[in-house]
Amino acid sequence: MSEARLSNLIENAPLDAYTTFGVKQYAHFLIEVNNLPELYVAVEFARDNHLEVMVLGSGSNVLFVRDFPGLIIIVRLTGIVQESPTRLRIGAGEDWHNLVKWTLANNLFGLENLALIPGTVGAAPIQNIGAYGVEIERFVKRVHVFDTHLAKNLDFERDACDFAYRDSLFKRAPRGRYIVLEVELELSDSDAPVLTYPALAERFDADEQVTAEQVYHAVCDIRRSKLPDPKVVGNAGSFFKNPVISAEKFLKISEKNEDVPAFPLENGDFYKLSAAWLLDKAGWKGRKRGLAGVFDHHALVLVNHGGATGEDIFLLAQEMSSSVLHKFGIALQPEVLIV
Repeated sequence: MSEARLSNLIENAPLDAYTTFGVKQYAHFLIEVNNLPELYVAVEFARDNHLEVMVLGSGSNVLFVRDFPGLIIIVRLTGIVQESPTRLRIGAGEDWHNLVKWTLANNLFGLENLALIPGTVGAAPIQNIGAYGVEIERFVKRVHVFDTHLAKNLDFERDACDFAYRDSLFKRAPRGRYIVLEVELELSDSDAPVLTYPALAERFDADEQVTAEQVYHAVCDIRRSKLPDPKVVGNAGSFFKNPVISAEKFLKISEKNEDVPAFPLENGDFYKLSAAWLLDKAGWKGRKRGLAGVFDHHALVLVNHGGATGEDIFLLAQEMSSSVLHKFGIALQPEVLIV
């Protein structure tokens, strides 16, 4: 392996610029890869030096609570190829929101509810990103990955990705095993937006002919009103998943809290509750713990007010989760990856 091929390798790399939380943790090694040969060389370097591998896109869904002792690979693989009128093949390093804008500009529909979600395309199937009644799994045709254990490229059809709520085969696999290279999406050429989510349904009249473009702008407006810009205030958006509870447990909670927002699942046997509502009722909106805090417009968003460590934010999250468990008997699970 030539030294030139690893000329962009950074040792003892600060991670604040590579994550939206902006915490002051370090990686033993970090490298940005712009093509497959660079990626293969980076993985080979990690293997030869017995280093754990971790992949980052824009670092918008991760919290480092300690220094990372291995190699972090920043994937910058880009490109959008229209393989058929409705099928796209997208490089993992493409910005997600820019992709949503590109699809609308090219009369392809389906992603408008997922506008303004921070991150890259490669992270989308790993997290099975979702918002406002839509999840990415419904559009995934195939995910192309590099398997670092087998040292070969693999293709996963949608069913093989084993998608679940904010989860997938890739997320459950050992960290660093699967590196997403490209994602194939099957979209629609029919402008028929999804308006099942209450916050969207309330925006439009029942008889109004709503377009995907209108939904896109509505979603952007709602997100901007609720979520701080990570370029201004360090955050990773929603920190916790919305919990799923039994119908029996939901009935007990709703008897004392008639206004609890909930969405029935599986014929009413389970309900998905709003984690933001639970945290708001527990009094967390706008509270601070040193330099870590909770956004004053949204109780589900933890923020770095400047200089907070990953541990500061993590301890605050634990305190928040414990209070909800004490008040409602519900254990909140983080949506953000804790490293």
